Amino acid sequence: MKHPLPPLDRLKVFEAAARLLSFSAAADELCLSKGAVSYQIRKLEEHVGCDLFRREVRQVLLTDAGQLLQQQARKCFNELTDTFDALDRHRRTELVIAATTYVTARWLSSRLVRFTAQHPDVDLRFRHGVDQRDFALRDCDIALRWGPCPDTPSPEVVRELPMPLTAVASPALLQRRGWRPGHTLQLRDLLDAPWRDTLLLAEDRHEDLWKLWAGEALPHPQRVISDANVRVQAAIDGHGWILADDLMVPELNAGLLVSPLKQTLEGYGYRLMQSPVRRHKAASALAHFLATA
Repeated sequence: MKHPLPPLDRLKVFEAAARLLSFSAAADELCLSKGAVSYQIRKLEEHVGCDLFRREVRQVLLTDAGQLLQQQARKCFNELTDTFDALDRHRRTELVIAATTYVTARWLSSRLVRFTAQHPDVDLRFRHGVDQRDFALRDCDIALRWGPCPDTPSPEVVRELPMPLTAVASPALLQRRGWRPGHTLQLRDLLDAPWRDTLLLAEDRHEDLWKLWAGEALPHPQRVISDANVRVQAAIDGHGWILADDLMVPELNAGLLVSPLKQTLEGYGYRLMQSPVRRHKAASALAHFLATA
């Protein structure tokens, strides 16, 4: 059905000039010449049969007709923008990734840059409550969860990343207790002064990882810090010991944290998991990418 509307380009030029109240500014925004803007608006005024702007010496102002057309043009362009955004979302695939901010920043982020470059039609959304007890794998596409490695084989686990845990602390804290750089401590040293009262910075878990690491309950006071990033910073600031995995290598290499104990906790790490109920093509592609990255 044929309609009596003017060309869309003229309405775009008018909307910009009406919003900016300047033909010159509209020309700059639309990458046109000022003459081209003036021509398009003049043709639009011929189409509607009345003036849309009052031309003053140093500015332009909207007439009553221009104000009415501006309101409708803005509304139509906003609605068109919303429609095209909806079409774009419909075309794109959204994947939900469950991982802590600690793992996302230190392991996942750099890999996802490469994945999204290869799959520009995929949108990624993050859910960081992956270690909460009510976490459900069915609510996401991909998850990275910390736990036993190797675990009982299951179809949900795509890859395991075993990471032994080692006790580390800031060199300043250790030196205040009399430690000398390069000196190795024994586990039994932690049971007596001057180490016995040093805080153990712990995760909010039902299992005591410090007890698992030491093989027995340690007499040290513990401070639970749920956020791993905050826990790392607290250790750097000298609050106490922290159990470090391989993702903390940058801090160790920089000397912000040191590991004077050889004792490690084996059998734990991260599990890359894929939801058994959301196995669409994009999710499987991401799972395979991360499993081989």
